[in-house]
Order: sequence, then structure tokens, then C-alpha cells
Amino acid sequence: MTDTRTIPQLMQSNYLKWGDKVAMCVKKRGIWHRYTWTDYYNNVKYFSLGLSRLGMQPGDVACIIGDNEPEWFWGEFAVQAAGGIVTGAFVDSVPSELKYIANHSSARFAIVNDQEQTDKFLEIGSELPLIKNIIYWDPKGLNNYDDPRLVSFEKVMELGLEFEQANPGSFEKNVLLGKPGDTAFIYYTSGTTGLPKGAELTHGALVNTAHGFVSVYPLDENDDLISNFPAAWVGDSYFATIPHLLTGARLNFAEEPETIAEDTREVGPDFAIYGPRQWESIVSEIQVKITDAHPLKRFFYNLLVPVGYKIAGLNFKERQPNLFWKILYLIAHALLLRPLKDRLGLSNVRFAVTGSSVLSLDTFKLIHAIGIELRQTYASTEAGFISSHSKGDIDFQSVGRPALGVEARLTNEGELLVRSGCTFKEYLNEPEKTGRVKISGWVHTGDAVNINEKGHLIFLDRLEHMGALVTGAKYAPQYIEGRLRFSPFIKDAMVLGGKDKSFVSAMINIDFAMVGKWAERKGLPYTTFGDLSQKQDVADLIKKDIARVNSYLPELSRVKRYILLHKEFDPDEAELTRTRKLRREFMEMRYKPVIDAIYGGKDVLNVDASVTYRDGRTGTVSTIIRIWDI
Repeated sequence: MTDTRTIPQLMQSNYLKWGDKVAMCVKKRGIWHRYTWTDYYNNVKYFSLGLSRLGMQPGDVACIIGDNEPEWFWGEFAVQAAGGIVTGAFVDSVPSELKYIANHSSARFAIVNDQEQTDKFLEIGSELPLIKNIIYWDPKGLNNYDDPRLVSFEKVMELGLEFEQANPGSFEKNVLLGKPGDTAFIYYTSGTTGLPKGAELTHGALVNTAHGFVSVYPLDENDDLISNFPAAWVGDSYFATIPHLLTGARLNFAEEPETIAEDTREVGPDFAIYGPRQWESIVSEIQVKITDAHPLKRFFYNLLVPVGYKIAGLNFKERQPNLFWKILYLIAHALLLRPLKDRLGLSNVRFAVTGSSVLSLDTFKLIHAIGIELRQTYASTEAGFISSHSKGDIDFQSVGRPALGVEARLTNEGELLVRSGCTFKEYLNEPEKTGRVKISGWVHTGDAVNINEKGHLIFLDRLEHMGALVTGAKYAPQYIEGRLRFSPFIKDAMVLGGKDKSFVSAMINIDFAMVGKWAERKGLPYTTFGDLSQKQDVADLIKKDIARVNSYLPELSRVKRYILLHKEFDPDEAELTRTRKLRREFMEMRYKPVIDAIYGGKDVLNVDASVTYRDGRTGTVSTIIRIWDI
């Protein structure tokens, strides 16, 4: 399955087909603003020509950082239409991270959202000799800035209009010159095992990946999508932006990240895709609100949710409910499930998707119980869209069958290899690493996977993270962590073990807001996060959730000891990646004294932890943490 069009060519095709049809909607100051495909096309066209006027040449790289707004994507497609390459940075990236990305990719242009992102580039400006211009699209607070490299988005479009008048047809010629094999985007991988690698993806790979996705999740020009994945992450291109270009589905942008739930409810999307943490957050929010609800509401919730579980279970077995269960479900739907879906903004959703990492089983089941057909997808930056559940073929334990056009096979060690037209081109400037990952067209995913008798892929964990204890017992850290995060009281967890360890243990972050509410209801006094986390009552509360998870595990793989950390895991301290994945090797070094205490039989530990603030300053937090036994 191949598509010979580039991303700008898809955009141009939609303009010619649906010129006056709404393509994008964005909420600003409480009002939804709509852009037609003609508006869309003209913004991309004139910004692209403006970049050419500023000196952008084919092959030049532009680094974009900002919230998900139309200008982010107009900038992306404009750069690609000019023959350039895009790389992106997450909005909460600190200047040192931007410096690495910009210098490693040899970026010559920066396209930024606002004053905050502009300041980051100006702070490291002397260390970015290749950056020619910093282009901003929100001018608030920038009137008195006088750096000669600064130029507004509007000014670049004015330059593009002048360029078009002097060189009519230039944009169309540039778009026509694009080839599927050209590099479109350099995605910086999450860096879970070291410095991020710049994975080059071609137009063809991105478009073919999106084709595979929409073959499983058919959309059309009358559907609404929500842009909620960070635009710098490859998942946005795979599951939102390019499917939007392929199908003409409207792309909607929330006013702020904090208002996405409310704005999603106003849009009523036909398709919803969230990462596992977001789905788990939704489930956690449901549980907390039910806990705080009037006793009568709690009664009806506990009475009717099992009906949803029953119907979902019958659906998975492709069995029809009898008349009794049909009537019960109609009652449950009217009184509970429909209002609940409406509160979540998911009333119109035909299918919902989770990706990135494996979703906890309990979360998956509850989402289905409330009437949302949630399916698991499996993809990676290097391998593209690998697999997905399809309608009537959902298995809680799996990540679905391989997608159309994807070949999959396992090595003797259980590593998944993938070959398709969706794989990455290479790692930028790192031929040795490319050669270790891409061999004879096969991408070595580094994931430990099984294939069951139905042809479904069963994701276990990263191959390097699959644990084995000194006893020989195997354990899957991500699986245990996902189940722990189902608890409304646990925000994050890191499972510990190893070939020199005799049992599994866990470092846990409590959810401060949720545990705080629980403590208030119990009349339990506390001051800070650290104080609350070390309370005996809180430890007993978390112990119940660990016992729940242990009940799913073999005896030798169960969590035996745990600590409640005095602080949250933090991407600014390099403990998490920007997509909130654990950087395990770094964490094992950072928390070595804690890990040694857990396995050394200690019950109490004095901790001096360094903290890195957003402005680069560092500080130290001293506290005592306790180690608990199951």
C-alpha cells in the first residue's frame, strides 16, 4: 500500500477538492474560529514563500516549538513545501534540550509560539550559530524585543505575498518538486536509554503509516478530530494530522491544554485517541468523583456499571445479550452511561484509541463498560504503525493483529522485527545506530512480543527491560506499572528487580490531589507532599492497591517491598522523557541509595535529593522516607 503524494501535495489536493469546506477550528477567548481549506492553503502558501524569501533552501531544517495551534501545522507544511525538513520540540523543553535538538539537526530557522518559547531561544542564541531567524506567531509581550533575528509570522506571510507577486506559480512548482522519499520530519526519540536520537521519516513513510491507520479507523470529511497529542511527537502525525489530510476530517484545537476536556465536550469528536496516561487519568477522575458523590449516586453507579461490564464481555465474545440484559442495559445507558460519556465529551465517538504503551487491563475494561469502543494500537517512531485491534476483534491482552502491509516476525530471543513501507529512513548523523536497528529492511523494535494463536501481538515490555530475578523468575515491569497506575491514588510507579535481586519491589508516586482529598475526608492532617507520602495510613492505602495487582501475578513475580517517594518523577530532572516514559537506567543510578536500602533490609532512609527548577537553578530537599513490606 503506497501513496506517491507528499504531505504538502495532500494539503493542496484537499484545497482543490474542498476549498470552502471547514478544515480547522480553534478556540480563542471562548469563541471557535473556523478556517476553510482555502484559508489553510493560503496561510501555508504565503508562509512558505516568505521562508524562501528569508533564505530557506531545500534540505534546511526548521525547529518548531509551541502549543497545538493552526500556526504550528501551517509552519510545518510550509517548511516541507519549500523543500525543508521539520523537527519539533515539546513545549516544556528547557533551553539545554532545545540547544541539543537545534544543533544536532543543524536547524537554520526556529518557529515559536510565544514570548516564553522566544526567550528560550534567545537565552541560548550565542550557542546556536546556524539559527538565522526566530519566527513567532503570538506577538504578546514581544513589542520591545530588538534581536535582529526576530520576525513575526504575519511579516513572513507579507514577504511571501510580495514573493508571489514577483514570482507567480513558485509555490505550486515547489510543491510539485516534492518526492515521497524526501525527509519530511526529524523526530527526536524519547531518550529512555541516553541522548535522544533524531529519526528521519520520509513523506512516504508518514503518509503510508496514516493510510494503514485510516484503513482500520475509517474517517471522512464530515468527521471531527481533536488535536491533543504534542505536535512534536510522531503519534500526532500518525494518528491525527496526516489522517486529517488523507480524509479531510476537521482538526479541532482546544483553547488551552487545561481546557481540553471542556473543549472536547463542545466539539463532540467522532474519533478520540489518548495516550495510556490520559485514559488512566479519565478513569481515575471517574472513580474520584464517584467517591465524592452523593450516596444515592454512588449506589446507582455501583449498581449499573456491572451491567456495562456484562454487555462489554458479551460483545468481546461476539454473543448477543438476552432480553433481560438488553432491558437492563437500556436502563443503565439512560441513567448512567450516556450522561457519563457526555461529561467526558465522548458521546459521538465511533471508535476510541490508545497507543504509546500498553494500557492497564482494568482501565481498558472500564472504558468499554461505559460504552466506548476502545482499541489498542501499537506503533513506534522507527517502525511506523505496527498493529491494531479491529472491529469485532478486540483482545484485552493484545495490541491487535499486524496492520495492512506490515510483515512481523520474532527472533529466538522474542524480539519483534517489522518490515513495511512505514519504517524510518535513518538516525540523523548516526549510521552505526541505524545499522543496528535497520537490517536488510527489517526494523529491530527492541520490544519483547509474543504472537498468540489468533495472530494477535502480545506486547510484554521493552526487551532490555524484561526482568529476571536471581531465582530465574521473569517479570514485566511495564505490565505491573500499568496496573498500579489504575489506582486513583497512584500517579506513577517504577518496578525494580534484576538478576542480582531475589524479589520485585516498587517506587511509587502518590497522586497528591487524590490522596490529599482522601486524607481530608479521613481527618488526617498533613503539610507537604513529602509529609503526606510518609503517613502510615497512606502506606496502608497504597498497600491495598499493590495487593490487588499482586493477585494477577505469579507468586515469585509479586511486589514484596515498596516505598512512597517524597517527590514526583519529573521530566525537568531527566527522570521522565517528555512523553512521560521512565528513563530507567538514569533512575536506577539516581535512586541507587534508595534501591540499595530496599534490598538491604532497611526500614528507614535519609534522602538528600537535588531538585532542578525551570529556570535552571538547583536545590536540595532533605527528608526521611520509609520502606514498607507486603
